[in-house]
Amino acid sequence: MASENTQEPKCLQCGFEAPRGNDWGAADHPTLGSMTQCPECGSTDVSSRL
Repeated sequence: MASENTQEPKCLQCGFEAPRGNDWGAADHPTLGSMTQCPECGSTDVSSRL
């Protein structure tokens, strides 16, 4: 029985979903480092729970 190992990231602000690497951007934060950024609204409030 195979299980799905990944889930598409979802923006918690606007609901945008897409596979990793396609449209997602990155934002650099001075103390947190690189963060995934939504291409639709620019939010970094993104979830990709397994």
